[in-house]
Amino acid sequence: MNDPISMPRWWLALTKVLCEADSNAALRLRQLRGQVPFQLFHLWQADVVMPMLWEALPEHQQALLVLQSLHQRAALGVIGRQGEWRATLKPVLLALYRKAYAYDAAYAKAHASAMTYGRAPANSAMISEHFGDAEAFAEYYAQLNTEAAATAFAQAHASANAEVSARAFADDDADTCAQVCGASVRVYVEACASSDEQRHAVFNHLAAGLDRSLATLQSRSTGERHE
Repeated sequence: MNDPISMPRWWLALTKVLCEADSNAALRLRQLRGQVPFQLFHLWQADVVMPMLWEALPEHQQALLVLQSLHQRAALGVIGRQGEWRATLKPVLLALYRKAYAYDAAYAKAHASAMTYGRAPANSAMISEHFGDAEAFAEYYAQLNTEAAATAFAQAHASANAEVSARAFADDDADTCAQVCGASVRVYVEACASSDEQRHAVFNHLAAGLDRSLATLQSRSTGERHE
């Protein structure tokens, strides 16, 4: 059997997340034998992840095409510069984290808190003068609060992820990639799915795509054609 310790850290981190929803995929990917080059990650990004994100972020297709091109080149051994990676990754990740934010839950919590405040007798005069009633105040406050929280969440996570990922890709550093690839998968899933069933389907799609990308890479190295 394959010794899991011998597998690269990025592969272990990635497959650990990908296989959470599918025991069959976990068994298949963990039974892998042979080398797993870091180029596989870029091939998977270009052929599987980017096309999936086009559907989730139709307004960012140009940025996704540029990012796909960078991954395609990296899969062939042509590595982009760190600044190039960072500038391309940041807007895509910003949109992904913004879409992945649990907006409805945060809005509901802020709305409930504002309703409690707005209905308090001590605040009735102020609420009536400026908002009309407690419901109008709650809607105003919840939207303002949730938008600010979602923006801050997206900015913080996208900036951190883009910086680490850009450094990893520019330096061809698989171990650094291992620090963020699992978190990246989770944000892909949350941005592309709104129910448990959809999340399960996205995880399966990404895992199956990794399997196909590996077969493609192996066929290239042997000169065989893979269908």
